[in-house]
This record gives sequence, structure tokens and C-alpha cells, in this order.
Amino acid sequence: MQLSDAAAPLPTTNLVRKVTGLIAMAAIAAALLGALVIVADVVGRALFGTSVFALNEIVSMVFAVAVSFTLPAGAALRVNLKIDLLAHLTGPRLTAWLRLVGSVMLLIFFAILAWRLFGLSFRYAETGRASALLRMPLAPTYFAISAGLAAAAVVQVFMIIEDVVALRRETRPGRSHPVVLALVAVLGASALGIASWAVLDFDGFTEFSLLHPGMAAGIALALMWVAVLVQVPLAAATALVGLVGAFGMLGADAALNTFAGDTGDFLRNEQVATLPMFLIMGAFAVAAGVSDDLFRLGNALLGRYRGGLAYATILGCAGFGAVSGNSVATSATFGRIALPAMAKSGYAPGLATGSVAAGGTLGALVPPSGVLVLFALLTESSIGALFVAAIIPAILAVVLYFGAVYLTIRLNPDAAPPIGERDPGDIAAALRGSIPVIAMFGIVIGGLYAGFFTATESAAVGAVSAFLLAVMRGKLTRHTIVAVFAETTATTAMIYALIFGGLMFAFYVNLGGIPDMMSAWVSSIDAEPLVVLIVLIVIYLLLGSVMDSFAVMIITVPVITPIVLGMGYDILFWGILMLMVVEIGMISPPFGMNLFILKSIDPDVRLGTVMRGVIPFVLVDLLKVILLVAFPALALWLPSTM
Repeated sequence: MQLSDAAAPLPTTNLVRKVTGLIAMAAIAAALLGALVIVADVVGRALFGTSVFALNEIVSMVFAVAVSFTLPAGAALRVNLKIDLLAHLTGPRLTAWLRLVGSVMLLIFFAILAWRLFGLSFRYAETGRASALLRMPLAPTYFAISAGLAAAAVVQVFMIIEDVVALRRETRPGRSHPVVLALVAVLGASALGIASWAVLDFDGFTEFSLLHPGMAAGIALALMWVAVLVQVPLAAATALVGLVGAFGMLGADAALNTFAGDTGDFLRNEQVATLPMFLIMGAFAVAAGVSDDLFRLGNALLGRYRGGLAYATILGCAGFGAVSGNSVATSATFGRIALPAMAKSGYAPGLATGSVAAGGTLGALVPPSGVLVLFALLTESSIGALFVAAIIPAILAVVLYFGAVYLTIRLNPDAAPPIGERDPGDIAAALRGSIPVIAMFGIVIGGLYAGFFTATESAAVGAVSAFLLAVMRGKLTRHTIVAVFAETTATTAMIYALIFGGLMFAFYVNLGGIPDMMSAWVSSIDAEPLVVLIVLIVIYLLLGSVMDSFAVMIITVPVITPIVLGMGYDILFWGILMLMVVEIGMISPPFGMNLFILKSIDPDVRLGTVMRGVIPFVLVDLLKVILLVAFPALALWLPSTM
């Protein structure tokens, strides 16, 4: 996976990044202020039995604008999710061309959204469209959203200029593999052919789309995959493929209005604030040093056992996942903390890297999880119920990872050093340092489970708690604030651009009837639901080994989820199962992303060593999946008690 491009920035680009960065910082500051208001409302409701009327409407509008104004900075920073599976087979010159094509597609993506949302804003102003409860005019909010998207389009022009300059300067030798050349040729010829057909014979293009919706959607799906494989930004690929497909079935105006309308409606969804606030929570928690606290606590509790640092790493990763919600961040953070400590203590490199890589996957499984929030938003399911559903599987994962460490040491006693001396005061000191983190998790998830507050309110409580923790520990310096806001901006911009593209892609996939046709095909082969589920698990294992969890969700959820639900499986069960399987792919040799992250952190360890070290954890992960499939109540029982 690739999040950004490496083209040397031009002076104008640096200026653009500074300006958009300041705008984004103001947007994230507004989001944090919104979180404070939500927390004040929760406290007022608890203490005085009063709350702000229709606060959710106000918050949704504030966060809609805040999210849209992170997009220009995201464009300037090039936080574009790409799949770089074939990057090593692509020559420098072709890579530069593909980067330029991707930038042009992103410009089209942002420009279309801004243009149609401006039109929607004028229409809302003329008709007096207002919110349901407060009757606040919607036009100002939509004008602000479209302004943010327009700014992202303008920034993208500078990125195109930078890419053209980089292309002209590209002189490195290197040829592209024939497979890459073939994929680029197929994509280019198909795009040119479809565009020519639509322009020269739009009636014929529309007639084919209406008479053969399944075939048209299947072609669109295949082209989207080809585009993704040749490193086209995922947001642009999904949006433009879905948009062109919808042109043929609905006409240009209806398709464009759907694209803009769905984007605007999504941003005004009251749950849209949940993800940015959890991202703020994770960033401030990292700044407050909670990862060190959790590692010390794990070592204090488990250091008396052989392999104690490996156990402590897994336990610390689970605790850090409760505040970060991201597996890559968890692996990277604990890789820097745990690997040097285990190397100094004499742990085998395989056990050390394996425990960090596997523990990193807990970052996405332990609630609150950014990936589960995305799944909930895409499927319109309950964020809170998904968080609660993940608790028992997350505990099971920790127990099984402990078992993997234990068996590794039993089979190879040299993998971990003998038990060292431990200071009796270690546990008390570590507990004192970790109490704020434990309390924060307990309040966020416990309050959600008890029904004391909603998912959005729990995210606000988490964000404010992490902010206050950073303040109390004296970690809130100017540098820290800039780092927190920059990290939140980049992640927010990346995820919401993905969502906008995914919404259009999902709309067209459903319009073309792909889920219905696949469900009918599954029914026609008379396969048991369990057999189909196993096939899907294998597919997701493969996808997870080459793609980020967010990318897998965006591409597959619109197609696969209706099939799974049609077989009678629960949405909560499927969300947890899919996440677990994709995260196994993140540590599965030979392409698992977490493996390469650890290799980059410790260049001295061989990649083969990392891969061998993670195998016991992959095996227990497969056991975890088998247990969840055999006993769905592991995910469904706790939400049923809410």
C-alpha cells in the first residue's frame, strides 16, 4: 500500500502545503472544540438532566465543514491510498506517468464534486431547505463543503504541475514488466474506448448499460481492479468508474447529482463526527506517551514469566489499540518500543518481530476501531454495537497470541532469555502510570455499552480525555499540537476521500445488480452457506495480504456484504469476521504489510526471519477464525445484552 508519492516538492508546492496545513489545523481545532461541546452536553445531562436541543444537527454541520477543509491539505500532502503491489515491476518513467494520470483523475474527482455541490447549494438556497429540528438553512453548510472540495481541486492543479516537472526530470534507467505494460494498455484502451463511445454514441452507450446492466457493472468492476493494480489512487478509481457507469444507466445529470447528493448527505450524517474524534483521541494519546505506560504495565505484570517482554508487547498492543484504532500505527509504535528492549534482553529476532507484528493487528480489532467505524458507515450499521461485538474476539485474540508465545518458547527455549529479577514496586508504579489510559478505555467503551452515551458522544469523551491527559502530563507543546493536528488531518482526508469514492462505486454496483446476481449465482450452485463463507475467508486472506483494511472495505463491502446477509449471517458477525481475516492478511507472508513495517524499523533483521517468526501467530489467528465461525455468539452475545 502507498499513501504518498515521492516527487520532489517545488517551492510553490511547499507554500501550498503551509497554507492548506493552517486551514486544516483550524478545521481540526474546530472538531476538537465540537468534542468539548459534546462532552459538556453529556455532563450537563448527567448532572442537571438538561441537554442542548438538537446538538447533533449543529455538530454534524460543524464536522461536515471541518472534514471538507482537511481535504486540501490531504491533496497537498498526497495522502492518496494506492495499492503498490506491482510497484517493483514498474519502471521509473512509467511510474512518473502513472503518478501524473492519478493526479489528473483526482483533479477530476474533486472538481466534479465541488461543481455539483455548488449547484446543490444554490438550489437549497433558492428553496429554503433547512435542517429538521432547528430549521437552520442548509445552503451555508453546503457552500462551505463545496469550497473545501474546490480548494482541494485547486491544490491538485499544483500537484499536476509538480508531476509534470518530475516526469520531465525522470532519467533513471529501468524497464517495466510486460504484465504492468499489459495492464496499463488494457486500462488506457478501455478508458479511451468507453469515453469515445459515450461521446460519439451516448444513446447506444445508454442502451447497452440498460439492457445489460450486469455485464456493464462486471466490466466496470474489472476496470476498477485494473486501475487499482496500476497504482491509480483508490478514491479516484472507485468514484470515476462508478460515475461513468451511472452515466450509462441514469444519464449525466442524475449520476452527477447522485454523486454530490450522497456525498453531502453523508457529511451531514450525525455519525460523521465519530471517526475524526477517535483519530484525535489516538493522536493525543500517542503524544501523551500511553504506549510507554502500557508496555511498562505489561512488563511489570508478565515479566516474571519466561517470554515476559513478548507477552507484554501483545498486552501493550491491545491496550494501545483501545486508543489508536489502527493496526499499522500500533505495529510501528510498538516496533520502536519493544524491538530494542527484546533485542537487549536476548530474545530471538523471530519471536520479537512476530509478537510485535501480531500484536499490531489488535490495533484494528480492539475497540474503538477506525476500520469498524468505516464498516458501520458503509453498511449503515451501529458503530456502538460493532465495538461491543469486537470485545470478546479481541480478548480471544490476546489469549491465543499468548498461547503462540508460550508454544514458541516451549519448542525453542533459546527464543527467550531466562527469567530476570523484577522489582516488587514495578507493578504499583506501572499501574499508577496506566490508570488514566485504563480509565479512558473504560469510560469510552463502558459508557457506550451501558447506553450512557452514543457512539459520537463516546468518541468526543475519548478525544477530550486524551487531550486532557496530554495537558496534565505536560506533553502539549506547540510541536505536539502541530503533530497531532497534522496526523489527524492526513488520516481524515485519506479516509473521507475513500468514502466519497466508495459511495459512488457502491451506488453503481447496486444499480447494476451485481450483489443480486452474485446472490442468485450462490443460490444456483446449491452450496452450503458455510462453504461460501470459507471461500470468502480465503479471498479476504489474500486481499488482506496485499491491501490495507480500508481499501479492502471500500472495494468489497458493496458487493460481498449483501451476499453474506442474504445467507442469513448477522451484520455484526460479518463485520468482525471480515476485519479479523483481513488483519490476518496484514501479517501473512510473503506480502503482509506489518512484516515490512517491522523490517523498516529494524533493518538488521532479515525479512525471512520476520516471516518465520510470525507463522505461529498466523496459525492461532486461523484457529480464532474457526472458533468465531463455529461459535458466532463470540461476537453476537455481548451486543445482545445492550
